[in-house]
Amino acid sequence: MFDTLYKESFSRAAHRVWILSDLQQSLPENTRRCLSAGITDFEELGRPAEQIWYLGDAVEGADADRLIAMCRLQEDAFSALDIPLFYATGNHDYDYCRSHKDEPAWMPFYRMVKDHPGWHTAGDCEDFYFRGQIGDWPVYFLCNHIAKDNSWSVTHSHVRWGEDKYPYTDGDAQALRRKMAAETRPMITCGHYGFSGCNRDHDLMDKLLPLPPNERIHFYGHSHIGDWRWGKKDTWRRICWVDWHDVPQIDVSSFENIRGEHCRSVLMHIYDDGNMGVFFRDHDRHIFTEAYFPALDNGPAGWDDKRLEYGVPKT
Repeated sequence: MFDTLYKESFSRAAHRVWILSDLQQSLPENTRRCLSAGITDFEELGRPAEQIWYLGDAVEGADADRLIAMCRLQEDAFSALDIPLFYATGNHDYDYCRSHKDEPAWMPFYRMVKDHPGWHTAGDCEDFYFRGQIGDWPVYFLCNHIAKDNSWSVTHSHVRWGEDKYPYTDGDAQALRRKMAAETRPMITCGHYGFSGCNRDHDLMDKLLPLPPNERIHFYGHSHIGDWRWGKKDTWRRICWVDWHDVPQIDVSSFENIRGEHCRSVLMHIYDDGNMGVFFRDHDRHIFTEAYFPALDNGPAGWDDKRLEYGVPKT
C-alpha cells in the first residue's frame, strides 16, 4: 500500500525533497557503511528529489583526521547525486570546537558545504538561520551557531558556553518571526531541533513562538528514532505537534542504524493545490514504513489566549 501511495504521490507532486539528519559517526568505516545504505536505496528509487535537506550531525568526535575523512566520504557521495543540498548544523558538528576552546571555531562539514558549488548553509558560522526556497515555498533553516573565535557556542538549543558574550536577544528572534510572518506563501521550517512539544531540546527554538499563521510544518532530527538511551518515552515518536499550535513536527532521524533503529529518512512531496505528503523510508530494508498527509489548513494558534487560560504561563 505504501508503495502504491508513494508512486501516485510522486506522479502528482510539483516539488520533491529528500530530508535526512544524524549520520553522526566517529569512525569513517561506520560512516561509509550507513551512507552507502542510504545512498544506494535513494539511487534505486531513481534519485527522486530536486533538493536535499540535511538537518545536522553529519559527523561526530574531535579527531581531525577522521572528521576530514568523513566529510570527504559524504561530499563524494552527495556530489554524485547532482542535487542541491541545504545544510543546517547539528550539535555534534561542533564537537571539535568543544574540545579545542582555545582555538578558533572549526566545523569541517559546515566549511565543506559552504565551499561546495550549488550547496547551501548559513552564510556565516555566527548566523542562527538562513532562508531557502522550494518552488514558491519559503523554507527557514534554523541553525546551531558559534563565534568565529569560539568564545560562545549554541548547541542543544542552549548557549553552551560564553553566555555573557552571546550577541542575540529575544528581539532578534522576534525580528525573524516578523520576517517569516511577512512571507506571502505557506512556509516550512526545519533544523536540528524541534519546537516545544518535540522529542528533545527546544529552549532557544521556542524564542520564535508563537509561530506565524503561515507556518505549515516543521522537520527536525537530533532524537534518533529507536534510541532508548536518549529518546526514553519518545523513543518511537515520529510525528508530534508544536505545543499550543496546529503545526506538525516530523522527526526524520536518523541516517544510521547503530544508535538509531535503522538508516531512515523522509521524502516530502508538495502538490499544486498546497497539500503535501510525507513518506518515511527504511533504507536498510528498502521499504516505506509510513505515510502522512498533513491538513491543508492549520488551525489558529492558541498561544495568546488558550495557553494562558488552560496552560501554565511561561515565566
